Order: sequence, then structure tokens, then C-alpha cells
Amino acid sequence: MLWIFLGILLVSIALGLPIAFGLGVAALVMAVLSDIPLSIMIEQSIRGVNSFPLLAIPFFILVGEVMSQGGIARRLMELAGALVGFMRGGLGQVAITGSMFFGGISGSAVADTAATGAMMIPSMKQQGYSAANATAINTVSSVIGIIIPPSIPLILYGIVTETSISRLFIAGIVPGMMIGFALMVTTFILASKQGGGVRKFRWDVLWKAFKDAWLALVLPFIVIGGIIGGIFTATEAAVAALLYALAISLLVYREFSIKALGGMLVRTARLTGMVMMLLAFATVIAWFLTINMVPQTLVTQVQSITQDPFLLLLIVAVLLLLVGFVMDLTPAMVIMAPMLAPIVTSVGVDPVYFGVLMAFILGVGLLTPPVGTCLYVGCGVGKVSMESLVRAMLPYYAALLVVLVILIAFPGVVTWLPDLTAVRGN
Repeated sequence: MLWIFLGILLVSIALGLPIAFGLGVAALVMAVLSDIPLSIMIEQSIRGVNSFPLLAIPFFILVGEVMSQGGIARRLMELAGALVGFMRGGLGQVAITGSMFFGGISGSAVADTAATGAMMIPSMKQQGYSAANATAINTVSSVIGIIIPPSIPLILYGIVTETSISRLFIAGIVPGMMIGFALMVTTFILASKQGGGVRKFRWDVLWKAFKDAWLALVLPFIVIGGIIGGIFTATEAAVAALLYALAISLLVYREFSIKALGGMLVRTARLTGMVMMLLAFATVIAWFLTINMVPQTLVTQVQSITQDPFLLLLIVAVLLLLVGFVMDLTPAMVIMAPMLAPIVTSVGVDPVYFGVLMAFILGVGLLTPPVGTCLYVGCGVGKVSMESLVRAMLPYYAALLVVLVILIAFPGVVTWLPDLTAVRGN
């Protein structure tokens, strides 16, 4: 069954079909070959999307929409400029710091690329950055948005592997900050070649930016503080964040009206529908593979090769990097997580740790050709060619790989905070 599934999936990718349709065709073929009633397929697909934690996805997507159009994202970027704009690398450092702020609310790398890129790239060009370098910084920093909570990929991982989403969120804080720091160091080193002036640090400018943005800064504290404090689950945090974002955007900042919500809701519905369709068909595939003992067989075969956690994680990391070259993050997560999680946990790897690691590795895939979604968005926003953008991103690829090696070598970097806070549940 595994080879049938992989064969159909590869053919679908080669034909350019949406991954969700490829999964549906694979599920149908496997049902026919197994002589299983189609009604069971429908039952399994409904089971896959009938999950309360899934409600967090449309709410967090909508939060990102409200941020972009309600003045929240702009204020956060202005605060980032006041905080780190004086550093060598100037606006490059601002773009990365802004992505850390933005990622701490939206949970989407693509949204981060589009929102911060549109705000920062024109200014960076005026300050001496080439179009390719300015776009590279804004594009590569978007991967922070899928690690720092809230994170839509971590929500999906938690659902398909039955892992606590709240613990996954807390576990993503330190690695997300590490990624941001690595990118800032790289930008600092390259600043003399990329251009970008250094402006003076001014307390009055920082204070003014903070006063203008402090209401927006409350948003991450609502999500993370509420989860750590046991006030609400990750799903409930998404609702609270949306209500707060709407309140300050409509009543305080007043930069968009109720009428604008229509377009936001349509875009949110489209993205949510795509995720739900993927998850529904992936659940059917996972059920077929389970009843045919595929995960159990894979665990046995891998254990016969090695039971060393470090070596196994290196093998899995290389596999996921290869998967990221040919498949987008969302389908890769819902397809691969149910198969790989039992393998790594069988040698004692923490499933929460592996979820963060998997999200990071597949996030790198968003930045690599030929199917890297963030690359295409970056090219559109920055008006640069794919070739020039990839060349400009090479030093940043190296920085991300350094972070990846550190995370594999020292799992405690990821797990110590959720263990310290003792967060439980979804």
C-alpha cells in the first residue's frame, strides 16, 4: 500500500495537480484495491477534520489578515525599527525583528513574507540594499513565523500525532528566537556588502514607537501568557487573539472598517478549506497505512538500522529536507508526521521536540526551489528573479543549517521551556 500511495502522489506532483486531489485519488485507488466500502472513506475523512483544535487555524489566519490591514503590523515594524535600526545592517535587522513580532501573532510564513516584504523592501532599496538582498532578508526571516507561536504547522502536527498543541507552542519560543538571532548575525556580517546605513539610537523615538505599538504587543502575551497560565487552550487563545485584534483595529487604530472584513473572511475561508481538504484525505491515507501495518513495519526496519537518536534524527532531517524540495509544508506535515513520529518516538525522542524540529525543517523547504512558496511570494513582492533571490539567500541557508544542527545535537534547547512551565493539554 505504501508504494501505491507514493506512486500516485509522485505522479500527481509531476502532473501539477494540487496535493489534496492527489491524496484523494490515492485514497480512492487504495479503497478499491482493498475492497473497502467508500462509506468508510467518508467516515475517516470526517473524523480527520472533526477536531476542536482545528478551529485555531481559521482564527489565527484571520488574526494575520486583521494585523496586515488594521495597522497592527505597521506599528510593530516601526517599533522594530526603533529597537534595532541603529545596528549594523540597519533595515535588514528591522525586517528580521519585525518578522519575529509578526510571526508571534500570525503563525504563517507566507503571510509574513507578503506583509513585511511589502513594507520593508522599498525602504531597504532606498537605503542601498540591492533588490535581491532586500528580498532575501525578508523572505528568509519568514520561517520564524512557523516556529514562534502561534504556528499553523505545529497545530497540524499536534492534531495528526495527538500531541499537545499548547506544549508545542511553548517549545517553539526558544528555537524561533535562535533562528532570528542567527539571521541577525548573518545580516550583521554581510552588512558592508549589502549596503544599508546605520542610524542613531534615540530613546525618544523608541518611546514614541512603543507608545504607538504597545496595544499590538499585548497580542503575543495573550496567546503565550494565556496558555502558560492555564487560562485557556491554544484554540481558545486564537479566539481571544482575534477578538482583541479586531477591538484595537476597529476601535483604537481605526484603519479599516467592518466592510473590509468581508474580503478577509473570504481569504481565510479559502486557506482553511485547503487545509481541511488536505487533512481529510491525509486521515484516510493514514488509516489505510495503519491497517496494513505500514508504520509498524517502518519502525521495525529503522530500528534494525540504528537505535541511536542522534543518527536517526540526522537521517530523518535529510529526508525531510528532500521532501521540502518537492512538496509544500502543509501537505508534507499532514502526510509525513503520522509516519515519522512513531519512528523517532520508538527510540525515545520527545514528540513535542520532534514536532518543532519537523516544522523548522519543512519550513526551510518554503525557501528552496522548485516549489518554495515563500520564494515565489518574495519574487513577486521584491520584483526579482528566482535565480538572483536564491543566490542572495545562500548565506542565510547556511545560518539555518547551523541552527538545525544545534537543535539536533541539543534537544534540551527545545524541551526545557515546556517542561519548566508544565503546560498540558491542547
